[in-house]
Amino acid sequence: MENLTLLRFTSLQMTPLLKLGSLTLTIGLLLSVVGCQQTHIEFTPIAEPSLPVFDKLQGAPQLPALEISQSPPQSFTLVTPKLKLYPLNDTLSTLNHLSLVAYSQAPMVNLDVIVAAFAEKSRWLAQQSSLACAESLRIRPSMHSLTISIDCPDSPALASELLMQFWQVGSFDEIDIANVRRQLKLAKHINAYSGAEIDDVWAKKILGEQHVYNQALNDKALADELDLDKLNQVKKQILAQSNWALLINSSLEQDKVFISALSQQFESNMASTPSTPSVINSEANTKPNLSNSTVNNPAIPLSNDSKTLFIIDAPGSVQTQVRIGYPLDANNKNIDSIQDCKLLASWLGRSFSGRLYYDLREVRGLTYGIYGRCFDNPLSRTLKFYGSTKLEHTGAFISGVLDHLTLATQAPASTLEVDALTTYLTSQKMLRQANFRAVEVDTIKALIRGDTPEQEQQAADRLAALTPQQLQQIASLVFNSTPYIVIRGDADKISVDIKDKLPEWNIVEAVAN
Repeated sequence: MENLTLLRFTSLQMTPLLKLGSLTLTIGLLLSVVGCQQTHIEFTPIAEPSLPVFDKLQGAPQLPALEISQSPPQSFTLVTPKLKLYPLNDTLSTLNHLSLVAYSQAPMVNLDVIVAAFAEKSRWLAQQSSLACAESLRIRPSMHSLTISIDCPDSPALASELLMQFWQVGSFDEIDIANVRRQLKLAKHINAYSGAEIDDVWAKKILGEQHVYNQALNDKALADELDLDKLNQVKKQILAQSNWALLINSSLEQDKVFISALSQQFESNMASTPSTPSVINSEANTKPNLSNSTVNNPAIPLSNDSKTLFIIDAPGSVQTQVRIGYPLDANNKNIDSIQDCKLLASWLGRSFSGRLYYDLREVRGLTYGIYGRCFDNPLSRTLKFYGSTKLEHTGAFISGVLDHLTLATQAPASTLEVDALTTYLTSQKMLRQANFRAVEVDTIKALIRGDTPEQEQQAADRLAALTPQQLQQIASLVFNSTPYIVIRGDADKISVDIKDKLPEWNIVEAVAN
């Protein structure tokens, strides 16, 4: 009886506590439901563009105008009928730097497959080679070249032989082909996760899906069925179309023993390469043989008159990636046309003092950075402005870029702004001339394109004489056309804002392959 009374007493005492706990739980659930609701995004209004001011510093010393020194002629030694030796300045590290370059005026088909295989090969060599510097092997591809570099304190002949092992017969016999397949498949998923897929979509929209560059890479069927035989056929096809150069530090040019060994290595390892491309013959391979293509023009109009804005839907993304630009006529090989593209990219898109960076970051805080770049390749030329912004800034960011493109055509820049632009580009060129690796990259580009030091000097003289009126005229030739726009972001959250701020533009979804 006492126990029953105690139980009743306890129940009576606990009742208010249970009610309080129930109430607390209910309130917590309500708050959690409210917290799970999507927070309303306040989208940024558009604003008039702001321009940077270039005031002369009071009391600053007068400095002579910067001048670009003329590049020396591209002298070379013919080691064998197929291999040219180009000496460059010695590196500050005093290491022997060697770069074996396969280059071609035609694009290298399935180069991404070879790069993945060479990466696997370099790991194998680093484990097997007696040279400790084998770990310094680096692979640098472009659509028209494949460069393999190494830096060694000594034994240059052993280092050059290591470079040629990538191309010799049977070079892929020891590597893990299955891992090469995995790396090729993994690259697509990494690009989708990192957002790099936007550049693949951009290339298709700015050049056209059938352009030679877009057809030469990303053969999914080949990647899925890649085996040793198919991999060797890809290598043979690239070997057949390639010219060869070995770029070295100049001190090695006087090493007679090294030069003699180099000639023997090339003759024994690579001189027997086929003279005509081998075509991969498999049902999985549906790509045409593009090794002899001379297609220069983009397969799309130079002006986006339909005002189509392509969006890659990325649900859940917290920022919007933006690409805005123009396809240009790559058939125009005039040095002035090439320089115009670079001038516009730097005028609006260089960091800090560029118009876009100054206004959209420094003044309005719409981005961490926006940049411009001219992509001048043998078979394409494009001008691209690129950056990222928060979801709520998307419409204002895109509108801000478009406003600056229009403004550049309406009034000339100030003399001080043009001076800042020419100083930037002149300084950039001088720094490249003093950097061993930059000189190497520029030398490879010149080999592919056939550029001469005289053309470089012509461009330098034209830059030094640039006037505000000339810059405005250059801008008008390009920016009076409608640019192409590709963005990647959460379509559900940003589409309404884009339509509100860019009512004349048609939003079309784009999907990365």
